[in-house]
Amino acid sequence: MTPVTFNSSSIQQTYAPASAQNPASLSGSSLQAPGQPADSLHLSPAALRETALTGRVAADAETGSLTSGQAQQLYAQVSSIHSQITGDLQADGGTLSTTDAQAIQQSQNQLSQTIYSDAHDGAAAPSDPNVTRAGGRDVVEAGRIVLNEKAGNLSGAQAQQFGSQLSGIHQQIATDEQANGGTLSSTEAQAINQLQNQLSAQLTADR
Repeated sequence: MTPVTFNSSSIQQTYAPASAQNPASLSGSSLQAPGQPADSLHLSPAALRETALTGRVAADAETGSLTSGQAQQLYAQVSSIHSQITGDLQADGGTLSTTDAQAIQQSQNQLSQTIYSDAHDGAAAPSDPNVTRAGGRDVVEAGRIVLNEKAGNLSGAQAQQFGSQLSGIHQQIATDEQANGGTLSSTEAQAINQLQNQLSAQLTADR
């Protein structure tokens, strides 16, 4: 799986954060924009990337690219960065300072490299990964499943069911891309987006 980097807070992805007291909750801005579906939230770059990194670990563990031990170590690093975000937010009055945001981004960059290296037998991550919007949402939704299960918002059975749905979508993406020389057609991209929207809405409804 290629490393995923989100650099813009304008990327929309549904996520209903747990309470601030919950260690699995996400930090940063999570504001619903007018006219958007009730489950559509804007996440800060740090929060969105935290979710994506979690999803990458889950996806690589599912495919066997990471051992259980490696996955647990990487989840621990995600948790450590989350604690750093939470502490910085409290110290900065609810918003990360430029210096703190840069430090968080550096920590997440290092973790991203480690995830790729661990999943690819020590290989260095490509400097300019090609990640489609569908592929990006794929790992974000995988991260949401893991974080909500860890927070107690989803039961193990629910998480497994959502994981199966996500695997089906992932397989559909892979099949469509293979049939089209590595890219999704406009029609296929719309169909995948609809499936991802449905899963996203179910994740929010069931948490």
